[in-house]
Amino acid sequence: MASNAEFNKDMTRFPLGTAATVDEERTVLTYTRHYAVAPEILWAMLTDPEKTPMWWAKVRGQAKTGSSFDLKWLNVKDEGHGIETDWWYGRIVAADAPKLLEFSNDIHGRIRIDLTPTETGTQMTFTNTVAVPDEAVLMSLAGWHVHLDHLHEALDGKSVDWQHWWDDFYPCWEQIHAHYSAARP
Repeated sequence: MASNAEFNKDMTRFPLGTAATVDEERTVLTYTRHYAVAPEILWAMLTDPEKTPMWWAKVRGQAKTGSSFDLKWLNVKDEGHGIETDWWYGRIVAADAPKLLEFSNDIHGRIRIDLTPTETGTQMTFTNTVAVPDEAVLMSLAGWHVHLDHLHEALDGKSVDWQHWWDDFYPCWEQIHAHYSAARP
């Protein structure tokens, strides 16, 4: 397993995501990223419980329409150290491997991931419809931005050392959060 020190920590190397208000309660966060792998490889990184902890969270359930799909976040801080959260319950709304994964989650709202093959890999469109206070939108944008950067690294075989995430990546989160803040009208 690669150490966090080997990760590219330049969070500005990828375009910023966007936020659009749906109504008084909901906001849609959208990211478009390109990954230099086939959709099937990216699909496995999104759904395989052996691979998801490399960049995102533990996953419990199956990527099949109607199945449960629970998440356990790994980068929560407690007394200066990374800890795991409780399971956050979810359900697969739609799954069409390796093109579409859409699920609801009791904490993160609705997440939809569309994978489109390109000549050089896969374009991912990641959307998260979430009900958070306005002040939390920038935090959510920065959080997903960092996780999608971790996904790039995981595709190169690197795995986040979650016990040291706060020391290694919180400054990166702060950097990209500042970019989102500056870009907000």
